[in-house]
Amino acid sequence: MIRAFIAIQLSDEMKRQIGSVQAELKREVSGSGRGGKAVKIGKVGWTQPEGIHLTLKFLGDIQETQVEALREILHKAAAPARPFTLEARGLGAFPNPRAPRVIWLGLHGSHDDMAELQRLQAAVEDGVAGLGFAKEARAFTPHLTLARIRDRVEAGALEPVLTAQQNRVVGEFAASSVELIKSELRPSGAVYTTLVEVPFGAGV
Repeated sequence: MIRAFIAIQLSDEMKRQIGSVQAELKREVSGSGRGGKAVKIGKVGWTQPEGIHLTLKFLGDIQETQVEALREILHKAAAPARPFTLEARGLGAFPNPRAPRVIWLGLHGSHDDMAELQRLQAAVEDGVAGLGFAKEARAFTPHLTLARIRDRVEAGALEPVLTAQQNRVVGEFAASSVELIKSELRPSGAVYTTLVEVPFGAGV
């Protein structure tokens, strides 16, 4: 079995900028940020910047024999796609800033670029549904996961930090391909390996 997901890779520069934002947030939650006031927060698992992707569909465990079928699905989804640019802007939290479980960085773009991303994600979602992968009940919300909070957080502790960063512009990156990625969970953290990469417009 392979633990896998379908995603768009970020540029190295985008990952570097995300790392800088995470470092700043770590200072805030440890109390060494502006004013030296500690934000009371439980254990935080920070996502390694090099491992951050724009996930289009988390598959979970797949059979090795499904890789070729998934390759065909990605080709079909990517064939009509064109490269597009996304801006990473604004920090937020799921389910909400007062009781955060996940800290995320929002993704934005022009009307046409966001429509292209939504079309691509829907094509991937529909394609893998044909292999038996359940469709997401929630609407697709493009974001990058910066951290997961493993312990209960004091109510509202992170809210002022996130509110102050809700319009923060981090950078932008160009999306030009979609990938099937294997995730191996190791004691040192997750290790990602690209199994399939399909450039946009591959079938045109």
